[in-house]
Amino acid sequence: MSAVTEILQAKVNPAVTFRTVETEMRRRNYGVLSTVSRNGRPHSTSVTYAVSARSRPLALYIVTDRRSKKARNIGRNLNVAFVMPVPRSPASLSPGSIQFQGTAEIVPVTDETAQKAFNASFVRMILKAQFAQKRELSIFVRIRPDALVFTYGVGATLFRLMKHVEGASARVEIPAARLEQGTGPET
Repeated sequence: MSAVTEILQAKVNPAVTFRTVETEMRRRNYGVLSTVSRNGRPHSTSVTYAVSARSRPLALYIVTDRRSKKARNIGRNLNVAFVMPVPRSPASLSPGSIQFQGTAEIVPVTDETAQKAFNASFVRMILKAQFAQKRELSIFVRIRPDALVFTYGVGATLFRLMKHVEGASARVEIPAARLEQGTGPET
């Protein structure tokens, strides 16, 4: 079975909707971005992100130095993966997660959509600090998810997890109106 077929056969959990996923994304500001290095190896790094306005296609934005490894990798290969932990209660439980594959692109620091996303978020202090320290080297990275987002433990109670571990996984489709054209799993 191909990886794409496996992904598409993941369960849809009606309790986990796109609205649930987007709300969790907006409550968070930390995740792990994985890019592909020059020699085809994965490279992961923790990042702080902001989310596009609800009136725009769904995208995450990070600010970084144009010389960073993630920026160089994205310049060569736009394919990325992103994972964000979703803390659960009690805190002794491992976190849930939201994860997706998608594409990334470098956008200038003058990009209004990226600036609005950061200015509307709690992490705007990071943007200001980055600009104060090295504005001339700063860039935004826009991360666009493919049409399918996967979760584990999002919206699942401890009781449900203990009763049916597999039931904690979900596949959520992003509404077409919230996607940029051309995003989706490869076929």
